[in-house]
Amino acid sequence: MSADVYPKRLKILNLDYDLVWVNRDIETATDSHGSCDTSTQTIVVCRDQKPTAMADTIWHEINHALFAGLHMTGELTEERIVTLMTTGQCTVMRDNPDFVKWMLKKLNGATR
Repeated sequence: MSADVYPKRLKILNLDYDLVWVNRDIETATDSHGSCDTSTQTIVVCRDQKPTAMADTIWHEINHALFAGLHMTGELTEERIVTLMTTGQCTVMRDNPDFVKWMLKKLNGATR
């Protein structure tokens, strides 16, 4: 996947999430740069951001998916939360190597 092609799907734990890329209108309508709908397994991200901000936004939404998928509710200790999120993040990176390459390009400032 090249940096100028936006990823369309991510495997997050046992679920396949669709990635939807939208223009800046989402920020106006929702007062956010992205969203994660765990019931439909859809992540929406505003593509009209600087590359590093876009990478931050999509990872933020992935963390919402992980939070739901790992059933992180109730009174969890900080150590338990960090352990679960780390496992989830490593799993996402392992299962989506092309996405990881794309993210690294964004984090290094690739504009497309």
